[in-house]
Amino acid sequence: MKHTKFLVCIGVSAMSLFTSCMSDEHDFDLNPASQGEANTGQLVLSLSADARFADQTTRALSEDNYRNTNNYTVQLLKAEEVLLECKGSEIAEKLPKELNPGDYVVKAFYGQEENYSRDRFYVEGSREFNIAKGATSTVSVTCQPTCGKLSVVFDNEMATYYDNYNVLYSGAAAFSGKTITWSKNDTDPYYVKLNANGETLTYTVNLTVKEEYAHSDAEGKKQTSGTVTGTFTLKRNQAHRLTVKPHYIPTTDGGLSITIVIDDSVNEISKTIEVPVEWI
Repeated sequence: MKHTKFLVCIGVSAMSLFTSCMSDEHDFDLNPASQGEANTGQLVLSLSADARFADQTTRALSEDNYRNTNNYTVQLLKAEEVLLECKGSEIAEKLPKELNPGDYVVKAFYGQEENYSRDRFYVEGSREFNIAKGATSTVSVTCQPTCGKLSVVFDNEMATYYDNYNVLYSGAAAFSGKTITWSKNDTDPYYVKLNANGETLTYTVNLTVKEEYAHSDAEGKKQTSGTVTGTFTLKRNQAHRLTVKPHYIPTTDGGLSITIVIDDSVNEISKTIEVPVEWI
């Protein structure tokens, strides 16, 4: 049976939300000796990773691993049958050099998907394509995380005014009606599985103020517990960072408020919202 030339270009992009854009690239000509032979397939594969997401190392996870295309699993499928599965580092040895005409799917992925986690997330991408007689097909697959990233930074001055503080997140389908907590000593981000169109989440900052800075109500009773709440939309391959800072203005009724800085690194938007504490 006559075969076709097959050109596959897979761009594996673990595109996350944090800072600098770096890339790894590997090009393989798997059958250079066969060039010019009309009945022999030829495959040139380019694996690349554009990883703005991958620049952070925590105690539990190195995001840099998601930028290295050698770690990815690559599959070639036809009618849901896996014709080939190999690591990105094995492509030059194992990928077929020729394909019969028909419909195929290329899929690449890395990691493990969880509803929410601090030590793993999942990146994948796929593309359907067709091989026709005598034609060369060029296929590009872009892989992205199926999650968004949550983090909180508490300013050092928080300990001056508050005995305790944390942030609760709710609203994501992955939370199953529950909340997840960012405690005052936490440092590792959460990776939260999201719907394809993104989801609306709610944050609640819980505060226990030191007595000497407590707010006095109309009856003169000091209120030591307070909250700050807000909502935001988080999409896949985005990061949402809350920076929580105290803003103390000495007044007779306890002039203490909180400054919330919302940093969305993907869209390079930084907003500072100064909000008063809702005393309980």
